[in-house]
Amino acid sequence: MKKTIIPPDIAAKALFYSDRTCCVCRARGKPVQIHHIDENNSNNNINNMAVLCLDCHTDTQISGGFHRKLDADQVILYRDDWVSIVSRERSEALMSTEELSSSHPNIEMTTTTLEILRENKQYELLAVEYDILGNKELRDKYIELALKQDPSDQTEIFLRHLQDKIQLVDSKKIKREIARKKEYEDWSQLARLYADIGDYENAITCYCKTISDDLKKGNIFAPAYYLKELSKKKLFNPLFEKAFRKYTKENNLWWQVRSLQELGWHTELEKLLISKKDEIEHSDDLMLKELLYEITGDKARLLEATKEIAKSSRTVVMGKQGVIAASKRKKPKRLQLTQRKRLKPKP
Repeated sequence: MKKTIIPPDIAAKALFYSDRTCCVCRARGKPVQIHHIDENNSNNNINNMAVLCLDCHTDTQISGGFHRKLDADQVILYRDDWVSIVSRERSEALMSTEELSSSHPNIEMTTTTLEILRENKQYELLAVEYDILGNKELRDKYIELALKQDPSDQTEIFLRHLQDKIQLVDSKKIKREIARKKEYEDWSQLARLYADIGDYENAITCYCKTISDDLKKGNIFAPAYYLKELSKKKLFNPLFEKAFRKYTKENNLWWQVRSLQELGWHTELEKLLISKKDEIEHSDDLMLKELLYEITGDKARLLEATKEIAKSSRTVVMGKQGVIAASKRKKPKRLQLTQRKRLKPKP
């Protein structure tokens, strides 16, 4: 049977979410593989991927009687729990001590709020509260109760988005809600709807439209609020992922590198550069060479590349004609020097 290759962006995402660590034994530093949970090697949906070490991967293949050690349901539980831990650890690493202390909810106020919502059968709000608290089991319980109350299309879409199960919503309802919001020119809510269904390009377009319209009307608070919301949703990441897929398909190494840098997938970036070592060394791209020598720890060649970059650098004259002239004479990658995120060299 021919082995199916997992698309590079899907593999990179799975490894990034799991911190390149087996989600079952969680032993750091062990070689890992990407496991297809449903054992269908052609199903490369990210939700069908789990990162396992060689030992745990073997355990998924033991079957018969009571000897099967890791079935699909168990792998999913292990993966989701581990991905949640990795995500939380990354978030905490970015938060200051003060931010951490202020993020803990007041338990008395929280339980009081939940009790009131339960008494009033406000299941949608209960689901949101439990989602914020990180309790997926209770969140899903109240989502199902809310769905039994015959909610609006908008509410159903929102609740399924909380579960990351937007595929359960009838496509007719989604199209109907999009049409309704377009009719009323409700661009801010349409932006949120597009974001919920994973149509990130249209989401960004609508966010920009509502921000632009409000600024023209002199409404200052609204555009500031939506800019903050847009930033919080990090919709740029799906676009960088799409860019990575596009340039991988086109075999455009420079923009693959730039996409991985912006995504913060530094381990995958190092792997890419090392895999393209011969190609880079035979090219005239000094900046890719500099990145390669940084991660390989080749100090002599790194210094040589840095000197060459300094020699070839020049000041771009500002002004319409100057900028146009410079852009015609120089490739876009030469203008990325100040944007490059430096990698830590290997010891």
